[in-house]
Amino acid sequence: MKRRVFFKSQNIRNLFFKKVLSSYNFLKWNDIVLGLNIPRVMLSKYRTGFITIPEPVYKKFIKNFNEKDTNYFCSHINYIHENWGKINGGKSTYLKHKQIFDNGRRIANDRKRQSVTRFDINLPLTKELSYFIGLFIGDGFTNKYGHHYLLQFTGDKRKERGFYTDTISKITLNLFKLSPVIKEEVKTNALRVNFYSLNLYRLIIDRFKIKEGRKSREVLIPEEIFRADSVILLSCIAGIYDAEGCFYFDERTSYKYPYPVIVLHMNNPPLIRQISTVFIKEKIRHSFTSNYSTLYVYGKESVQDFLNKIKLLNPKYAEKIKLLGII
Repeated sequence: MKRRVFFKSQNIRNLFFKKVLSSYNFLKWNDIVLGLNIPRVMLSKYRTGFITIPEPVYKKFIKNFNEKDTNYFCSHINYIHENWGKINGGKSTYLKHKQIFDNGRRIANDRKRQSVTRFDINLPLTKELSYFIGLFIGDGFTNKYGHHYLLQFTGDKRKERGFYTDTISKITLNLFKLSPVIKEEVKTNALRVNFYSLNLYRLIIDRFKIKEGRKSREVLIPEEIFRADSVILLSCIAGIYDAEGCFYFDERTSYKYPYPVIVLHMNNPPLIRQISTVFIKEKIRHSFTSNYSTLYVYGKESVQDFLNKIKLLNPKYAEKIKLLGII
């Protein structure tokens, strides 16, 4: 299957092409044109996001990237089939035969609608639904491409495959009667968890008022959840931590025993402030950096209190939680 690549944000795309320059020791864009045999017009369209990038061209761009950079950008891109049609300008073939493609797609969609799973986007706000929205706030991405609606999570296949295939799949099947399409990247440790659903897209966009695209720098806990009871609200925060949180032990010699620390780093000051407000209300001891980019819960007593109130489901924490009980 031939695929094309697009970036989840303009900033990531700009950073990517600067990295291409430096990885090849190029000084200007024309060096890419000459050195990688990329037509000047096409390079301009790739850089501006006017069209998506064919996967072979993307692989050529990242040929000299180190493993860290390769994994970083892999977690900030999406793949689509080359025949999805018009995307940010699309293909000349689509433009020439637009009516034929649209009619064929419409017929296929009409036949498919009878078997499409639908659910009421105004379903009751439960702990499970709140948790799912929190997970989406932490690491979710949603967008539409023509008649296609995508919601995606990106995880680490070494540590989180079971989390998505078992825990999250059960939640989405129970809530929405939907199971994800899970794909593993061959050359990286990325795990892409995809849901294709108009109603799920509408749930995120229309009900919970979260904009399209990747959310970690701008989204807040939706008002409906923030005003709900503490069980619902803390479930949402658990989802955020399962997506973006980190648990480690500070083993500096200044501590008699390994010192437990739970960290949430999101570069989203309004969200960090919002979570801090909840923690104050719930009497969860914590601190944060001066720019509100990172929130800390540290010390055995405070971490244990956090874990008693914030019900984490991601097994990436299991080993550290077990160790917490024996120090």
